[in-house]
Amino acid sequence: MSLPSVIIFERHWDEAPRELVKHLLPKLGAAGYDTMCLEAPQNLTSSEILSRFEACLEQDSGIHSQAEQLLKRAKVEIRGRLSDVSFKELTNLMRLFVSSKRYLEVAEKIKCLPATYILKDIFDYAKRLSVSIEGIDIDHSDYDHIISENLIDRVGKIEHYDDSRIQTFVENLMKFRDEREGLIFVCGALHANHLISSIEKKGLLDNVVYCFPHSSKRYDDSFDGIKEFCKGEVLKGHTHCLSTAKDIQVLARKIVEEIKSKNIRYVTEVEGNSHSDFLSHVFDVKFKVFKRPGYYVDAMLNIDETPEYKSIEEKLHRLKIQTHRIFFQEHNYLVVSEVNTPEVAEKIRKLM
Repeated sequence: MSLPSVIIFERHWDEAPRELVKHLLPKLGAAGYDTMCLEAPQNLTSSEILSRFEACLEQDSGIHSQAEQLLKRAKVEIRGRLSDVSFKELTNLMRLFVSSKRYLEVAEKIKCLPATYILKDIFDYAKRLSVSIEGIDIDHSDYDHIISENLIDRVGKIEHYDDSRIQTFVENLMKFRDEREGLIFVCGALHANHLISSIEKKGLLDNVVYCFPHSSKRYDDSFDGIKEFCKGEVLKGHTHCLSTAKDIQVLARKIVEEIKSKNIRYVTEVEGNSHSDFLSHVFDVKFKVFKRPGYYVDAMLNIDETPEYKSIEEKLHRLKIQTHRIFFQEHNYLVVSEVNTPEVAEKIRKLM
């Protein structure tokens, strides 16, 4: 079984979920995750997806620069970033001073640009970590037909193609799950209810970790989009407001811990290192050591054969050494994760 699939739902213009992905990616890459899936056409190669992205980023950056120059020339003062202006006000500014015909398109591109720059960072990280970028959306002929529409007409096209897109998402996720070690899917929150319910119907939800992170910002000051996204049951308990860098770090740790709590496939049992041997010596029990896909190894105590495991668990927690329990090879185990990392090793050495 592959690593649990991680689905990050987002508002495409919001920087917070992409900052979370950027923070998570090195951790997930080290844990064995090797594929990032996007709402991009399934029949494009990774290089074609990235080429399209680079071309759009260059175009949108140029539009943003031109809009700022025209506003400056008209002596329109903007406090802070242009992208932070409420969408209704931004469209009025674009219509009056930038483009009387394409003001909606220009305003939309400006609103999305900061999040697009973060996506570029994510792609750069993915390349360094050998995480492949894959499109899992409908073919580019239909996909391009949707995104080429203006903002108002696009809503109807999105609704029209929703069933086929969700079916395509699920089919591709299932295919890649069988072929790859671990998947990360960055997906619009608009699809959350339909996608998660479809995954659940397939009996696959137990092997999925998902969340909807968001900032406190609104696309338009008059509309609370978060309430609209969270009307269904799917996102209840999975929605997180990220206001600070610490919020991102806390949620990232929570996601990593949830991944650990799933039934992760271990590659093989390996010889213990000095830190797992130290655990066995301190508690006078036998910790086995198993390698996960990627870099990490975990020390595992068979608690079916260890009546005193609760006191061991309490002592570990007092030193803030994270543990979780799994059912593995017909036994229940207490898992001390990542005993080959300096952070965990340092805490283990404090047990004496």
